[in-house]
Amino acid sequence: MSERLAKREMTNQTSYKNIGIIGVGRIGESLLTNLVKENENLGLNELFVYSRPNKEKEKERVEGIIQQINTINDIIPINHTQELRELGNNSDIIVITIGEKEGIISREGLTGRYFSDIKKIVEGIGYNPSLLLIATNPVTPNCLVADLYSRKKINVLGFTRIDYLRAKRIFKGWLEEEGHKDLGGVNLDILGPHGNGLLVTNIRIGKAQPIFNNEGMSLYFDDKTKTIERLSLETVKYGETTFRRTAPDGTPSVFSDQILKTLENILKGGRETVSIDVNLSDICRSGLKFPRRPTYMSIPVMFIRGNFIADVDYDYINSIPENYRVGLLTTLRNEERKIRLYITKNSNGNSNEFGLLKEHYKIN
Repeated sequence: MSERLAKREMTNQTSYKNIGIIGVGRIGESLLTNLVKENENLGLNELFVYSRPNKEKEKERVEGIIQQINTINDIIPINHTQELRELGNNSDIIVITIGEKEGIISREGLTGRYFSDIKKIVEGIGYNPSLLLIATNPVTPNCLVADLYSRKKINVLGFTRIDYLRAKRIFKGWLEEEGHKDLGGVNLDILGPHGNGLLVTNIRIGKAQPIFNNEGMSLYFDDKTKTIERLSLETVKYGETTFRRTAPDGTPSVFSDQILKTLENILKGGRETVSIDVNLSDICRSGLKFPRRPTYMSIPVMFIRGNFIADVDYDYINSIPENYRVGLLTTLRNEERKIRLYITKNSNGNSNEFGLLKEHYKIN
């Protein structure tokens, strides 16, 4: 069997009993409710919710939410704190769902918007939590910031499961348009950022050979415009529409349902699409320069006994056409440039502002 690409193991703690939430807007509130309702399945001990100090309205909102949820909950304690260190000391996993309704701004246009917040959170919670799950856009740059400022003492994951679901829905719709039914199930993988430049690949239809290129797509579609490139682009467009909250499935409950599913796979084991730090030089041969690590991107991951590994091997990566691999690397390099540009423009003459990021990217 080909050697698998592995990320560092989590701590020896393999049982995650306490979950903390930072960001109790509509998605965070819905997630908290879901965690209570599904606790019998998840087997948690306690939940912790953070609100910012000196934010009286936010404090009142969180307390009101907890009081309301407690009317249906007599099993799992829900704790409210305004101290990040207290949240960190008591949580095994912390989910970050901060963010406001952004109107017509794209996810990529938000690069840097929450860097300061992520930095303060990671520095404030300390190193007790085993894992951070970041659902704040843009997911992959925010994961990178959290990774750097945690100094690799906390495992960082990005919530990107929603891209997998969008691509799968679109592809199944294409099959139905062509009259294909009862093919034995459909599955696929997502590689890349949570947004522009992601790649849909390793498409599995029943027991047929996986599809990595348009030649494989042509076996199922008379419409030759139904390509890997189009599927990837439409997945991004679907996501942009949902992000702006105009699509039917752009409701907070849909996102919180899928965050819950990701947490279930983390807690109980399973295959999942998340963003992790990937050593591209181990899996991708290209003449392009690789982004500076950590390099966060969506990839299929296996959670096993509290640890996780990327569920790809060299045969898998080599099956992806070179032009797609080069395109993916180009996208990740462009994302890196956007991060560098934001840091350069927003240091405000303060040498300590984003100091670690500036050091990482060798920005004077």
